[in-house]
Amino acid sequence: MCHNTTMAHKAAPPPQIGPAMPEFAPVRLPHYDGRAAGPHSLLADVAAWTGSEPMRGLIARFGGELPGTGTADDLAYLEAFSAAHWDFRAGRERHETAPEHLDPEQEREVTAAALALGLGADAKPRREHYTHVLVLGGLVASCLFRTRFAAELLANGIVADHVTGVGGFRPLGGADLESAALTGLDGGTFEVDAIEASLKRAFDIEGEPEVNEGGDPHLAPGRAWKVSTYEAGPLTVQAVAAPSSEPERRRADTVDTCRFWADRVVELAPGDSVLVVTSAPYTAFQHCDAIAHMGLPYGCAVDTVGVDPATLPEPHFRKEQTASGYLQEIRSAIRSMRRLYRTAYAAAQTPAQRTALSAEPTGACP
Repeated sequence: MCHNTTMAHKAAPPPQIGPAMPEFAPVRLPHYDGRAAGPHSLLADVAAWTGSEPMRGLIARFGGELPGTGTADDLAYLEAFSAAHWDFRAGRERHETAPEHLDPEQEREVTAAALALGLGADAKPRREHYTHVLVLGGLVASCLFRTRFAAELLANGIVADHVTGVGGFRPLGGADLESAALTGLDGGTFEVDAIEASLKRAFDIEGEPEVNEGGDPHLAPGRAWKVSTYEAGPLTVQAVAAPSSEPERRRADTVDTCRFWADRVVELAPGDSVLVVTSAPYTAFQHCDAIAHMGLPYGCAVDTVGVDPATLPEPHFRKEQTASGYLQEIRSAIRSMRRLYRTAYAAAQTPAQRTALSAEPTGACP
């Protein structure tokens, strides 16, 4: 897992007020280099992250303490603890959630712990070549600066065979339309239209795509799908929206879209490598989800990079992450780490793997 701001515009750090921010050594997020690496290193990486100094210090600041009886128990405790203390969304979307008040000392400690736990952006991709660059969609602003970041990475030396932006049939809302108007982007009707328009702008693509689609996103968005394909020189650029795995209940989520992309669009295979592009505060949880849902099932290497919204050149898009926002995303990371741990543990339960796993004191996996 990597976070990249080498192409981002760095903002000057604010002057230090009060006591210095605590210092924590960075904790490595899980690395997965494909099927040959096996699941055991993932179990070790999750265990190290879960029991790390910044995590222990953070929960102690809010009155908690890890049980210390194994990684599975620690993760279960952290999920329950974070639900009680750090879940500020209450079912709302991220951009609809107001910051919670923390005192200045808490602000500094939370920020330091979050950055050490991998929610910042301070490195570059580990590889020089990737089979696929996968840009995650979102609000129109996110579509714009993530696709631009992906294009900057490729312009500055990273090589890829394919670039895909994934979105959904979420109708664009007020914040989306405002961002589109500010930037002159014709974002269309749905999120997938916005990621497609953003890809065209970022990669300077002209002409019409080859389009394959099914269903009606207006009448039954859970059953609709769409793949738009452009040829940009040696690079294939696609915008993808998937059907939902629960079409009667909801639209497709990110997991549905990534699985559809892996199975139906690119036929992801062992030996492939995927670079996921998102926003810095979300790198930890989205990286773990990418390994759990793409890396382990398909045997491909997965890295994730995040552009930091606080460093964007446009004042109307630039946004500092709040301490309560970091706490919310640490909770997201905990939940994704727990899913990854379960997936890796199950993958390790093959006859060839059990002997090695039995020697690892990781606790019972629920």
